[in-house]
Amino acid sequence: MRNDLPSIDATTLNSLVSTPAAIDALRAAFANAPSHVARVHLSPGNGELLIMPAASGDVAGVKLVTVQPDNPARGLPIIRGSYLLFDMRTGATVAMFDGAALTTLRTPAVSALATDVLARTDACTIGVLGTGPQAAAHVHAVACVRPAARTVVVAGRTPERVDAVVADLMADGFEARRGTFAEAGACDIVNGCTRADHPLIAAADIRPGAHLNLVGSYRLDLREVAADVIAASTVYVDEIGAAKGEAGDLHLASVEAGWSWDSVAGDLVDLATGRAARRSNDEITLFKSVGLAVQDLAVAHRAAVLCGLLP
Repeated sequence: MRNDLPSIDATTLNSLVSTPAAIDALRAAFANAPSHVARVHLSPGNGELLIMPAASGDVAGVKLVTVQPDNPARGLPIIRGSYLLFDMRTGATVAMFDGAALTTLRTPAVSALATDVLARTDACTIGVLGTGPQAAAHVHAVACVRPAARTVVVAGRTPERVDAVVADLMADGFEARRGTFAEAGACDIVNGCTRADHPLIAAADIRPGAHLNLVGSYRLDLREVAADVIAASTVYVDEIGAAKGEAGDLHLASVEAGWSWDSVAGDLVDLATGRAARRSNDEITLFKSVGLAVQDLAVAHRAAVLCGLLP
């Protein structure tokens, strides 16, 4: 690896690729039906190491992510990581990216792509479950595709962290307030951004016509919503194989409520190509994302092109 390898940190990445640009990059990538490679999970100690490779055309990349749930007590972020992008015409390493920043950009952009297709056009309220980096990022991303949605309800387990997210959103021009999980779940667009291992909301909390993005759980023992939410929703996933291996919300609904994987209505390719659409104003739609390596590759590739590292 070159000693002069360009390093793209969070500030540089966000200056290169806006959220709308990330949404466009992801829409273009999935319109071409990219192949998926399952990520590798390792569990050293009390943490996790996730290894996520992907290739498309003349580029390839790999993201290395660590998840350490004890870090908040140390004053450190739960998720850290690095991303390496390669030019496969020569095999050269193009750049190293801040992996956490890449995740924080691409994950809400994926949810916004799904929201743009599935949420009601008159949606005006946003609920957020969780207070990590994905919470505010999801609000901003959803607002890119539903600009009338300016009222936000934030729910979390730690009041001080909820208040901090609310304050940041208010400073950015949103009408935000603290609420219960049920109140956040009653919004027009609901974003689940937690590592919860028990349901935070149930079907009784969800209003007819709502759209949900669930991005927090990425293991079969984690879930953010009750099984009856899954049963009441038209479910979309980022990729069916990855969802079957990692989407705890869906797996547990299949075990507890008789929900069937055969009822999955579509994936990101369907959302990006226009084959998916909301069917009625009262339909509850749900997008479950476990995160795919090709999502990181699409955004990293766009950033490398914009800063002149790739043609």
